[in-house]
Amino acid sequence: MNRPLQVLLIEDSEDDAVLLEIELQRAGYAAACQRVETPEALSAALERQGWDLVISDYRLPRFDGLAALARVKAKGLDVPFIMVSGYITEETAVAAMKAGAHDYVMKDKLARLGPAVERELREATSRRERRRSEGQLKAQHTITLILATAASFDEAAPVIVQVLLDSLEMDFGGLWTVDPEQQVLKATVLNLRTASSPLNAFLEANRRLTFPPGSGLAGRVWQQRRAAWLTDVAQDASLPRRDLATQAGVQSAAAFPIQSEAAFFGVLEFFALRRREPDPTLLNLMTAISSEIGQFMERRNAEEALRRAHDELETRVQQRTADLKTANTRLQAAIAERRRLELELLEITEKERRRIGLDLHDDLGQQLSGLALMTKGLQLKLAKRRAREASDAARIHNLVQQAMTHAHDLAHDLAMLDLKGEDLPAALEGLATHAEKLFRISCRVEAAKSIPPLEPNVVSQLYKITQEAVTNAIKHAKAKAVGISLANGSGEIILTIQNDGLPFPNLKGHSTGMGLRIMNYRASLIGASLEIKADGLQGTRVTCSLPLEGKK
Repeated sequence: MNRPLQVLLIEDSEDDAVLLEIELQRAGYAAACQRVETPEALSAALERQGWDLVISDYRLPRFDGLAALARVKAKGLDVPFIMVSGYITEETAVAAMKAGAHDYVMKDKLARLGPAVERELREATSRRERRRSEGQLKAQHTITLILATAASFDEAAPVIVQVLLDSLEMDFGGLWTVDPEQQVLKATVLNLRTASSPLNAFLEANRRLTFPPGSGLAGRVWQQRRAAWLTDVAQDASLPRRDLATQAGVQSAAAFPIQSEAAFFGVLEFFALRRREPDPTLLNLMTAISSEIGQFMERRNAEEALRRAHDELETRVQQRTADLKTANTRLQAAIAERRRLELELLEITEKERRRIGLDLHDDLGQQLSGLALMTKGLQLKLAKRRAREASDAARIHNLVQQAMTHAHDLAHDLAMLDLKGEDLPAALEGLATHAEKLFRISCRVEAAKSIPPLEPNVVSQLYKITQEAVTNAIKHAKAKAVGISLANGSGEIILTIQNDGLPFPNLKGHSTGMGLRIMNYRASLIGASLEIKADGLQGTRVTCSLPLEGKK
């Protein structure tokens, strides 16, 4: 079977043109020849269609073979150009080859024409294949670079479609992506390689189309998850756009899925105005490119999902932070209110102690004083009468005197001491003296000479802590000796109350008495820390540490 061949003959002799055509037929080609002999006719023929072979005479009436070669080269065509002449010198042949002619044949040796044509067609095909492969590899590299630098697929998609149009030498290209809500393919990008009225109409018609799975070429690729190739669009009755494609002059089409192992994203679809046979190399290339695009989209989708999750988490964190701030504000307000109530309770306690002390001194003390005078008078009267009841009256008078002394001591103990103008060591000395006199125990004070002056409130709270510790040691621990130490440590004052009685309970225990808890609270009011622990096998040590900064 003769191979079809489109041949452009640049020849002024019709007879010679016939001979050339006959020689091509002998070489096994079904040559469709067109003869031109002027520069204008040559240019028109080159514009009108593509050619597989150009054969040119060297000498023509209006121009020569070298000028014809220059016009072919000016069009950027890589088509075999063979010079044929009845007379050509060696120098002229060398000049023609240097100018780009692929071979030359003498008219009296046309038997060489067939082999020369076969060789040059084969080499031209190799060159085209090499350029196509290089262009396709360049396109793949370009698309990789586009995907690596693009901020989003929407930004990269139009450039990718245009690069593929040029690389695949297609005329119309489109990107169809899946609408997840309607489950159809919608046009995202539609591009033309070269604009024309029929192709523009075809493009605008495609903008209005959608494809569910299995519908049209794109829908078929979606359903089957593999590439599809239509060599003759007009013969595919299942193609909804067949009439539109035929009107636009479309002959062949190809579509490729954009997908990853886990998801399907869309279809790349291309149409050609010339017949294109399935190309395994191109199919492999597009499979690789489509897979790369699918991985990019999957990665971008994952990044977008991660960003949304991050934003949602950030929003939740901000909301949680706001809630925590609100809760913290309420907690701080509750703590402040509790502190206010505790302070108020302490003030009420102190006032009540003072009131009870004053009542014992002013009311009960006066009544006991009157009763003591009356019993003393009664004792004297009975003694004058030498009555036996005089001794009973004396005992009653002694009991009343003891009650008066006890009431006086209680009143002194309960009433708040006036510490204004008195430093802490002096106040503690007074407390120790009173304890020795009242309870008949040993109570000693050791105070460092370097104790700085303290605020009145700090002196008052430390005094009351000491008073409570001494009272607990005597009443509850049954101590016989109490030691009070006031030392100036490194940046802090250390107050220690030590006794030889029974151990106090742990301050953190549930059985802790109110007195110990009040001691701890008083320490917290002035920023001090309180520690209560056993002092060896017997006794208890109460240590209150007060930082000096800001307390002077």
